Amino acid sequence: MAHDPQNILVTGGAGFIGSNFVHYWLKRYPTERVVVLDALTYAGNRENLTSIEYNPQFSFAHGDILHTKLIEKLLHGEQIDTIVHFAAESHVDRSIPGPDTFLKTNEELQRTNNQQLASRLLVKMKHGSSGIPKQFLTSTD
Repeated sequence: MAHDPQNILVTGGAGFIGSNFVHYWLKRYPTERVVVLDALTYAGNRENLTSIEYNPQFSFAHGDILHTKLIEKLLHGEQIDTIVHFAAESHVDRSIPGPDTFLKTNEELQRTNNQQLASRLLVKMKHGSSGIPKQFLTSTD
């Protein structure tokens, strides 16, 4: 069964790896919509996306992946069918003096997304279709 994404949510899409993925995807698949969600912390930089800012297939949402209501709004409002995760606390050298932030963000991300996907699965099963977006998790650590 082939997956044909139409509306992709890219978390951490303003970071180095995420923004390069977004540029690649929009060039390779110009008819597919890409929504970037990024908190713009130490690793995210909005300037990484300036060259595609006016692309009608691109939009940017500033926010935290741990804010469930924002994620739900994006999933439903943008009709997301694929999620590509680049958002996570990384940079190992930053985790040494403050590991709690890394543990919280990375563990909460997985828990939150599992809950959202389970909720959507139950709703869609009740209505007769799976409708669950594909997820791709990426980590540099």
